[in-house]
Amino acid sequence: MSDWPLPSAIFEDRQVMVILKPPGWLAQADGSERPDVLDWAKNEIRLSRPDCLRPYVGLCHRLDRLAAGLMVLAKTSKAAGRISRQFRERTVTKTYLALVGGQPKFPGPEEEGELLEQTLFRDGRLTKVRTDSAARPEETRCAIRCSRLKSGRVGEHQATLLKVDLLTGFKHQIRCQLASAGHPIVGDRLYGSPVESLERNIPGSDREWGIGLFAVSLTFKHPISGQEEIFEADPAPFWPWNVFK
Repeated sequence: MSDWPLPSAIFEDRQVMVILKPPGWLAQADGSERPDVLDWAKNEIRLSRPDCLRPYVGLCHRLDRLAAGLMVLAKTSKAAGRISRQFRERTVTKTYLALVGGQPKFPGPEEEGELLEQTLFRDGRLTKVRTDSAARPEETRCAIRCSRLKSGRVGEHQATLLKVDLLTGFKHQIRCQLASAGHPIVGDRLYGSPVESLERNIPGSDREWGIGLFAVSLTFKHPISGQEEIFEADPAPFWPWNVFK
């Protein structure tokens, strides 16, 4: 695991741990050789509290393996239940930076973002948009709001930086909805990006290192005090953020 950039805790108390997840990390183990944040967090607690042999860490939400950014983990079952309920009830605010191909005609940062609302469903490895009237199992009405921040280039390709407010929650939702709008996330080959992600010879990585999706802010109520907690972070200097010009 030494070849992988490590997560870092930016806030921690007896109930929660807020971390920065690097690209390439799973939320939880899947039987592969890829590292995951749950095991990392448990090990961090053991190192700081040698008397705690079996620390509790609860996964309250997920972040795609190829994405990076802020996550909140619960350190008690009570905290896990209360924070998970906030995610289910959609009272948590999550904002992302998305680096996409081309120049989407979304409103600028001083205007209200454009609402993208579609019905999504899973089809194997992919999330897809329902384009006909046929209902499918486990489909969900999903929404994001997008604002255009600035344009530039990643190598030979035109790219645009977007602010994306996640209004619902569905696997690969942002990746699917932006691709369906004609602007896949940079490096996201699964959803049609023409820009190759940086390749590293790491076992179990599928030679994919990361994509242009970063969870930049996270707001939730502390599970014990009820106080609103606001966390923000800048993209770490991993690809493609370190080459966007």
